[in-house]
Amino acid sequence: MVGEGAGPAARLFRYDRRIAANAARATFSGWHDRLIATTMLLFALAAARSWLLDRTWPIAAWTIFGAGVLIGLTAGRLIAVRLAFHAFHGPLAADALRPALRGHYLIAWFAIGLALLAIFTVIARPSLLIAILPGYLIGSFVGYVTGSLSIAGFGAGKAGFDRMFRSWIQRPGAGIVAAAILLLSLAVAAQYLRGDALVVVAGIETALSGFALTIVDDSSVRFQTIAGRGAWRIIGPQARGAMVFVGIAAPVCSFAFGVALAAVVAATSIATLLLMAMRTLAYRIHGKGFADFIVSILTGLLILTAFSMPILLPFVGIAILWQLQRRSAARTWLLA
Repeated sequence: MVGEGAGPAARLFRYDRRIAANAARATFSGWHDRLIATTMLLFALAAARSWLLDRTWPIAAWTIFGAGVLIGLTAGRLIAVRLAFHAFHGPLAADALRPALRGHYLIAWFAIGLALLAIFTVIARPSLLIAILPGYLIGSFVGYVTGSLSIAGFGAGKAGFDRMFRSWIQRPGAGIVAAAILLLSLAVAAQYLRGDALVVVAGIETALSGFALTIVDDSSVRFQTIAGRGAWRIIGPQARGAMVFVGIAAPVCSFAFGVALAAVVAATSIATLLLMAMRTLAYRIHGKGFADFIVSILTGLLILTAFSMPILLPFVGIAILWQLQRRSAARTWLLA
């Protein structure tokens, strides 16, 4: 029985804690899975420590503050989604609808995130605690509030529009439109910006276009998985728009704006495609919340690798995709 021996305030937390523990146990069921996970964790800690110690304190502090905000935003939205599930579909809906018990649940999970971040920061560079903890608290608050508002404010009408939009962005035409917008905006910006400033604008615009073209519908991925579609047969159609985008944008940028800008456009596009592939593979294995959490950790590892040891980035990326693909292959045709 869920929460046996615990008061009402602990039931929601203990229920999700048990689910998280079971999911982690299933994800790292073999000794080789645990070895790979431990190696990647130690590597991430070492890379973060090396990069942060090599930077001046202001640069490291602003970087870690931004990381804390992003982690807090993710945690806040995940908790908001989870509480919405408990309130409308979970076996403990009565608890989830009581403000005091919701408060206990929020505090418990936010405190766990805060403790983990504090341990990580102490290992990497203790003086940065003063930067990451406020960032995490701010991000958590904003993530939870915006997550709650988005859940409460949008309904079935938005769901129909979302399905239509996601279907359209996977088509090659969406990539052509996005590439045309990028090239036209860069042609205008080039009249006012030069050098690194134009490259930064190109990188930001490419990232926004890439994220829009690689949106992943977790429910569609799971349906296709249990219907027998392999991972790459799911990823392929989803990547068409983004592939057309980079296939047009990168060569034209190389000719019009230089090789350096084109390299940024290509690298950023590849990064968004890699993120899409990781999310798709993770959705084949786990529910959306836990899958997004895992992908966030893996993305952080790739970013740290890119900053500290870029020569290893392709190998780390391939290792992550191989591990996710190996685990997701077993989910094909699996109905439960």
